[in-house]
Amino acid sequence: MMGSESIDLSLENIWKSWFEFRKGKKWSRDLHEFQYKLEENLYGLYADLSRGRYKHGPYRTFMVCDNKRREVSVSTVRDRAVHRLIYDYLNKIYDKTFIYDAWSCRVGKGLMGAIERAQQFLKSYPKSFIWRGDVRKFFDSVDQKVLLQLLFRRVRDGAAYSLMSEVIRSFATHTHTHTHTHTRTSRFVPGTHTRRAECRSEISRAKFSPISI
Repeated sequence: MMGSESIDLSLENIWKSWFEFRKGKKWSRDLHEFQYKLEENLYGLYADLSRGRYKHGPYRTFMVCDNKRREVSVSTVRDRAVHRLIYDYLNKIYDKTFIYDAWSCRVGKGLMGAIERAQQFLKSYPKSFIWRGDVRKFFDSVDQKVLLQLLFRRVRDGAAYSLMSEVIRSFATHTHTHTHTHTRTSRFVPGTHTRRAECRSEISRAKFSPISI
């Protein structure tokens, strides 16, 4: 599917994206403040999006120490609602391009499904093994020019492309003043769908069974 279909920037769809974004979120001060004036905030967002004047806001950064020390960059609630809007639009375009065993951020998939799938492989191939891997600083190292070119192959709606360009480039502006590793905490991470689609199409040709989560 090519993204010739226009992105839906109607007030109704923005409300829908908000409720989808809100599901399962823990209460935070930022979320509480945004929801306190929810109608006003969403209408303001609708006005900016529909008139082409939306600008991505700044990021809040902080350090976390779980498996390793890293700096996390978090978008505002307003921007994360937009990320959800873009995610829903891209999902219709890219989901069918993914291999079956891509389990992250897909309808009807998820972590538990990936675990069960891996268990099935282990039972069917007793001498097999699981290798857990990750790409170091993946999103930090994405070439944004290449990413936008990849998006243009499938996303032909001007409003959608401009909106995604604004979101993607906002992160570059932010990281120019930092030297640490950044991790986005958002449903929509610029490059997630596009780059994974390209990688998964190559992985599917390999002589093993990849499970991506």
